[in-house]
Amino acid sequence: MMHTDQGQGQLWQTALATQQLEVIWEKASIELVQYLETCDQQYLPDLLLVDMAIKSPNSEMLQSSSVCQWASKNNSKTKIVLFNPRQEKIKDIEHSWALRRGASDVLPRLSSENLIAEVARVTALIGCSLDTSPLEKIMRTISNNSSQASLKNPEAIADEAEAPNRSTTKNKSKSDKSKSDADTKGAVMYRGVIIRR
Repeated sequence: MMHTDQGQGQLWQTALATQQLEVIWEKASIELVQYLETCDQQYLPDLLLVDMAIKSPNSEMLQSSSVCQWASKNNSKTKIVLFNPRQEKIKDIEHSWALRRGASDVLPRLSSENLIAEVARVTALIGCSLDTSPLEKIMRTISNNSSQASLKNPEAIADEAEAPNRSTTKNKSKSDKSKSDADTKGAVMYRGVIIRR
């Protein structure tokens, strides 16, 4: 995971850890594509969670674009999910842009209202079942605290969680409907990509 928002990053790390997922939070200063190229293919992560706003340390290119291009070029099985922690809801144009780039999904800022649904989208992408009981505890913690900075660490919340109620979720991400790039009628440009409406 690469995240620029400390509170949101901590919330994601805590929520995913309660689902028995190991989360490694990398610094935004790392060149993610270079790191992935040095990894042995069998040790690549199942999932990359990347803040859309993080730029490559050596250029003005967004890391999210670079990573999506790398995954497409290398036929990687690693799923890429992008974050936009500055928005409560992802716009259709932003979602279409990310899917065209090769991302599996784009997620908004986490809150007590959307926590379970957004974590379910992530776990569904990698074929994991969802345990809602620890997520409900996190939701209550968010609701009771005005600041997400006071969240407990992932291990503490996972230890306090009630017995798991496992249920399988389905990926709710929208499908990418591709049309001919020649027909630009009814399309708009977003970050250098033509998006159909």
